[in-house]
Amino acid sequence: MNGNFVDVWCGCLSTDPKTTASLLAILSESERQKAESFNIAVMRQRYIAVRALLRQTLASYLPEQPINLSFETSVHGKPYLACRSLHFNISHTADILMIAVANFADIGIDIEVIKPRSSLDSLAARCFSTLELQEWQQLPPAQRLAAFYSLWTKKEAFVKAVGRGIALGLEQCEVEMCSQGQLRAIPEEYGAAGDWQITELPIDPPACAALVTRNCDFSLRHLILEAVVGDD
Repeated sequence: MNGNFVDVWCGCLSTDPKTTASLLAILSESERQKAESFNIAVMRQRYIAVRALLRQTLASYLPEQPINLSFETSVHGKPYLACRSLHFNISHTADILMIAVANFADIGIDIEVIKPRSSLDSLAARCFSTLELQEWQQLPPAQRLAAFYSLWTKKEAFVKAVGRGIALGLEQCEVEMCSQGQLRAIPEEYGAAGDWQITELPIDPPACAALVTRNCDFSLRHLILEAVVGDD
């Protein structure tokens, strides 16, 4: 594939016991140990599916078997491939997993299920900038829930793209309150807001998703994520 690309893979984390056992076999020893630490069965199954699907997806681009991939983490905890020949970011909510794969760094993805929250107003006050909060509060009440999650996913995707996560402070990155809204302000250490691009990703409701990358030309593909089960 020539030029820059971003592939967004989307799939379901729900697997049957036989498939889960097959997927467990391609995890690293440390991943298997972590899987065993989950007391709730569904949380264990989802963890195995996330790690295995990530390994299978990345290995499909590389001359490596999924089990042989090696991961490291940045100083702020963002995972990356030790070979650094490919870049990725993941997000999952309930049974939905999204993986963004690119041939350039600084990518972040986030997906959230849109659901009512009793603490929505207080959460918005903590995570929105002053201007964002004013604009959000001016929306008709029926529009606020979806708008909140739209803004949230874009902010999350940005702080993941720069490798900081929520610790950066979601209120520090300001996003336009509109469909296809872009960044208006970010911490100066990450350049100008115009250096970054937000792409709203199609996803079945009730959910929303966003991708954030450095502002550059790239081809975007949407792909279906499925487990590859080995032969017994």
